[in-house]
Parts: sequence; C-alpha cells; structure tokens
Amino acid sequence: MKKILLFVSLSFAFSINLNAQKETDYPDLETYVEKARQSFEVPGIAVGIFKNGKIVLNEGFGFTNTESKRKVDTETIFGIASCSKAFTAVCVAILVDEGKLKWSDKVVDYLPDFQMYDPYITKELRIDDLLCHRSGLITFDGDLLWYGSDYDRKEITRRIRFRKNEHSFRESYGYQNVMFIVAGEVIEKVSGKTWEEFVKERIFEPLKMQSTSTTNSDFTEEMNIAYPHIDGKPLEFINYNNCGPAASINTTSSDLLKWVELMLNKGVYKNDSVFSLKQYQVLTQPHTLLNGGTGEKINQPHFLTYGLGWFMYDFYGRKVIQHGGGLPGFHSKVVFVPEDNFGYIIIANQLSGLVEAVHKKILETFLADTETDWISQYLGYAEKRKARGKLKTKDKQDQRIIGTKPSLKIDQYTGAYEDEMYGKAEVSLNSDVLHLKLLPTQKLFTADLYHWQDDTFNFKFNDEFLPEGYITFKMDTLGKPEYFTIELDNPDFHFYKLKFVKN
Repeated sequence: MKKILLFVSLSFAFSINLNAQKETDYPDLETYVEKARQSFEVPGIAVGIFKNGKIVLNEGFGFTNTESKRKVDTETIFGIASCSKAFTAVCVAILVDEGKLKWSDKVVDYLPDFQMYDPYITKELRIDDLLCHRSGLITFDGDLLWYGSDYDRKEITRRIRFRKNEHSFRESYGYQNVMFIVAGEVIEKVSGKTWEEFVKERIFEPLKMQSTSTTNSDFTEEMNIAYPHIDGKPLEFINYNNCGPAASINTTSSDLLKWVELMLNKGVYKNDSVFSLKQYQVLTQPHTLLNGGTGEKINQPHFLTYGLGWFMYDFYGRKVIQHGGGLPGFHSKVVFVPEDNFGYIIIANQLSGLVEAVHKKILETFLADTETDWISQYLGYAEKRKARGKLKTKDKQDQRIIGTKPSLKIDQYTGAYEDEMYGKAEVSLNSDVLHLKLLPTQKLFTADLYHWQDDTFNFKFNDEFLPEGYITFKMDTLGKPEYFTIELDNPDFHFYKLKFVKN
C-alpha cells in the first residue's frame, strides 16, 4: 500500500513539474494569429499577453486601413466597445471604497427622476443591478436609443421608462447597455465629475494609459488609428459618446495590458492601490447566473456567470474572467486567469469569428494539452450563419405575394410618425419615391421605400451594418395610415418593438 501511495505521489509531482516547465512557443502563436487573420479576412488585429508579472507577447498584425495599408502595431488605437463596461464598474467600486455610495443603494436615491416601466423595479433597482444585467429588460433592449442617435445620456435614461420589461426583476439575465449608461449618470451625480473625467483621472492616469480615450470625435487621419471595417471596406466612425460608460473607450494593446495587470494584481498597479481587494472580490464574484449548459462534461465549462462588468466561467479547472466587445467594425476581448497569473487582450477592426478563435487558442495553449482547430470551427459557424441568412431571404422572397398594390396613393402614406420610446420618424415623397427617415438617427436610418406587397415596402438604411428591412403601414377604420412597424432581421437592435403612430 505504501509503495502504491509513493508511486502516485511521485507521479503527481512529476506531472506538476512537467506542467511548470512547459514553455509557450510564442512565435508559433504569432503564426497562428496571422493565419487566423487571413482566414477570416480581417484587416487588422493586435494581441497582447501578460504572464507572471511581465508582458510576454505584444504584437500587431495586418492593417489599420485596407486603403492606406498602414501596419497595425502595439500603439494602434482600437475601439474596444463593451470591454468599456468593466472600467465603469471599477469607477463605481472606487466610489464604494471612498464611502460615497454602497452597492446596495437604490438608483433613485441618486437619480430621483429615473424610471423604469415597472414602478416596482424603479423603486428597488440598486447600483449593483445596473452592472450585472438583471433589470428585467431583455438583451440589447433600448439600444436603438443610443446607436448613432443624437440623444444624450440624460435623454436615453429618461426614455428607457417606455420600454416594457419582458422579465420580472432579477428573474433572468438580459445583457444591457442602457443600464451602464445609467451607472455613468450615477457616477457623475456622486462624484461631481462626468464619467469621462472620472475614468480618466482615476484609472487612465494612474495606469499611465496615455493613448486611451473615451471618444473618437478627436481622431485625425494622422493618428495611428484602426479604422472600422465591414467586409474589408473601411467605414466612417460612428460617435458613441452618448453610450460612453457602456462602449466608447478607445485604446491600444500596450495600454490595455496595463489594465490586465491591474486586474491580476486585484486593484493594485505598480504598488499603488486603485481600488481595494474587497471591491475586486465583489466585481469578480457571481451576481447573475447564465445558461452554461449541463455542466457535466469533463474539460467543458461547469458554470457561466456575470459579475459586475465581467463574465466568468471555468476552463480546465481554472476560473476565467473575461469580457468581449463588438460594434460595427470593431471586436475585442479582455481576459485574465488569476490562478495562473496571466491575462491577455485581443482587439480587431472587423467583426468576425477571428477574436473568439484566437481567444480559445490562447486559453488552450496555456491551460490545456489539447490541439483544437479553432479556425476551422469558427469559420464553420460563420458559414452556417450565412446559410441561415440566405435561407431566410429565400423564404421571404417565396412568401411574397406578387401583383398586389398599395391601398392608397403613394403620397397618402407621408407624414410625421412617432414611437413612444424611440421618438419621431418622417415619411416623405422624393421624386415619386417614398422616403423614410428616423429622426433621432437620421444619418444612419434613412432610406427610400420600394413597394413589396400590399402596404409593405422594403428598404435598405444608409447604415452598412444593417441588412434590408421592411416597413408595413396599418390602416385605421377610415382606411388612412394609423401607424407603421419595421421588420429588420438583426439580433443587435429590436426594430420589431417599435410602433410609429401617425401624428
């Protein structure tokens, strides 16, 4: 028995020793990233890894712009979209450390005019509820209020009261951007500084993140900027100032690695405390449960949760803390694994499966002994999505009733319309063609309307990120337009919830 125990102990010690001596082949990893970039046809990407107190990889790949062909490097500025959320959560943590608010405080104690659709949620919504996606709203609800619109944060915060919650309060997970915007308003109310000022003074400056900003409105062509792309074509920048606390930060791989270092050191950067260990633990403990599957398969996640500004799950027995970000033309990922003292960042200037494929490759390289073809796997997912999209388009075309006519003369559809939450729309006549304009977002949401069938017209907004859509006019008892609805198949924005009533 003693011999068996000794053998088991020696074998276990030997396996630990082998694992400790395992060296990462960083040139091989860089080759993989470039291969993945080309496979997904993404213009540019930057990847940085921080391990055991130092940067072990920090490289740029591809181009900032497919027209200029400027190379991506470690100082190229990318939009990081929803990876901004963790910065906002830390801002609140700093205020909690200072005793200026509590996680359990009610939002209305600081923003007395704030309302949700449900009066009970209005009364009971707490500061921590804002940051963990359990408000009762479904994923991406209310995002049309900020995307490309001319509404400021106060108006977005005011208008969310008109969006009915589909779930009970704290019943389930619903990913929210608007609630993080509300958190930014709380930060301003409590600190006396705007969210931009606070995050700069309390995070960017202590970490010496000198190339990091909260807006793209100051960008110039001379700057080392990654331009957003769709299908390899550079786009104009969309200003996201109104959703700053949820998605507006721009940064470089070098700067973002400092953020990873801060999180791995649990709130301390270069011996200076930014926030306390106690608040780190609050930020990275489960607050909202997500569907993580059965949790009964070896080497697959056993849990999936959201903390405050961070997702968490397990991978090969380690707790992985991470957040992704995506906006038209930008894709990002920030990850850290405390038990192994390493973290990494991935930032790209086109949405695709590339970031996830590189993310899984890095995790596997450091934490597992497997070799998975993540490139093929995520390319396969993309092909399936394309196939489903083509099938939907074909089904729509097959269901079209040919030979119908509009109920009214074309000019009788014109006029002013309004959705209670979103705001005003205008239908006008432009050289015998109906023209739709959603006024809060008219630069992006403007289109000519072409007859499809009956009182339905199809259109394509100016926004290259969105597919073709359909507008249907409903008549009142006198046969005049009463309201119109929009059908636009897109998971990010809920056009189907809008009802534009004629004024």
